[in-house]
Amino acid sequence: MDPTERQRQAFKASDSHRFTLYGGAGGGGKSYFLRWWCLRQLLKLYGETGIEGIRVGLFSMDYPTLTDRQISRINREFPEWLGALRKTQADGYNFQVNAEFGGGTIALRNLDDPSKYRSAEFAAIAVEELTENTKETFDDLRFRLRWPGVARPCFVGATNPGGVGHHWVKDFWIDGKFPKELIPFKNEFAYVPAKVLDNPHITTDYYQDLLSLPDAKRRALAEGDWSIPEGQYFTNFERDQRKIHPSILGQVIKPWWPRWISMDWGFKHHSSIHWHTTGDVLPEEAKLFGKVIDVPQKFVFTYREKVISLAQEGSDEEDLARDICNSTGTEKVSRFFLSPDAFGKKTSAHPTSEVIGNVLRSRALPFPEPADNQRVVGWRFMYQLIQNDTWMISEACPEALNAVPAAQYDKDGTNIEDICKTDHLYDDVIDELRYGLQSMLNNKNKPFETKLAEAVAAQPNNTAKMMMHMKMLSERKGKTRYSGR
Repeated sequence: MDPTERQRQAFKASDSHRFTLYGGAGGGGKSYFLRWWCLRQLLKLYGETGIEGIRVGLFSMDYPTLTDRQISRINREFPEWLGALRKTQADGYNFQVNAEFGGGTIALRNLDDPSKYRSAEFAAIAVEELTENTKETFDDLRFRLRWPGVARPCFVGATNPGGVGHHWVKDFWIDGKFPKELIPFKNEFAYVPAKVLDNPHITTDYYQDLLSLPDAKRRALAEGDWSIPEGQYFTNFERDQRKIHPSILGQVIKPWWPRWISMDWGFKHHSSIHWHTTGDVLPEEAKLFGKVIDVPQKFVFTYREKVISLAQEGSDEEDLARDICNSTGTEKVSRFFLSPDAFGKKTSAHPTSEVIGNVLRSRALPFPEPADNQRVVGWRFMYQLIQNDTWMISEACPEALNAVPAAQYDKDGTNIEDICKTDHLYDDVIDELRYGLQSMLNNKNKPFETKLAEAVAAQPNNTAKMMMHMKMLSERKGKTRYSGR
């Protein structure tokens, strides 16, 4: 074994942490690290415990990948005096360590159907291209981490950014965000970034090839950038250009601006709620959040956030509605857009919308109305708001700031213009943001009476309200006459 310095760091991290990720850029020697880590674990555990016949698992997505990246390399790299690669009809491929070194086994397996390993036990597990797997696969494998006499069975993963599991892997190892059940283990996770130039065996031509890739692929594979998943939908979203500090919001938002709330209801899935407002911003105010304009311009601000799993928190819809009321305080909210599914599903004897709405109405907030659920139209509308540089998101809304750039094209679905559905909380958040922005702001969907009421309410005083009312009625009358009706 001849590891690079970065691979040595990954070996060391796995000695002190139960869950280690070695990943990032392409060409970092991740496959090499995994197979030698498995062999090292077998010898290390035998030396520490004296237990013979220990078994570790090395997993790839499928057998062609396993053969190409691991089986063929093990045959060439592992010394014959240490053990041998074997294949049986019943057990597939294994590397069997010789008895004098503990007689342990590296089980070489694929993850086309993780349920195959329900009764399996491993003293250590290594997974190649971890982001090609769901969190459920990780949980299944984590449950297999047990071996009599081994106190701390360990898990290592190696991967590039991107893939169906990009978000949960990034949550755990890059951002340190964990679901409730993993919070007690948060200090057991370690990340060692793999860099192309750390690997002395990589040629200049290979590195130049990575640099020549399209921007998102280049940043992921050449630089190990986890913020830009391949297939990103909102390619025009730059976090630093979208975020605004709450203290600046307090100086910009006016009390007479219309405010509204959007919500995507979920019980086992997350419920996502955001508060929004819109109004004309003066040039000197726009400078406070880094925008240069010559004349007053209308901006949209998403300024408050609540994301919660009711099932995990042991809460219910009435509790959530009360939290929404308490967070809103004395703010005057004009509309409340709720995901359409909440109007059909019942909690106890009443639809979810009614349970939430009764609490809201008791606190002088509007009763929920079904959100506009046109997916592609909504995504394009959001894209245009970003392109026009008129949508700002408070730094107090971290899930919104994370969810928008995480959205990916549904390249494998029936509509390439849609966003891919996932089981990550970002899916709930991005749907809910679409509900709020599309339902309130896309005027193509609004009846004239709603447009009139909102425009009048947005004026700072009675004189301005009256003038706006007269102006819109006059414009409507002119359009009607022109159309010949």
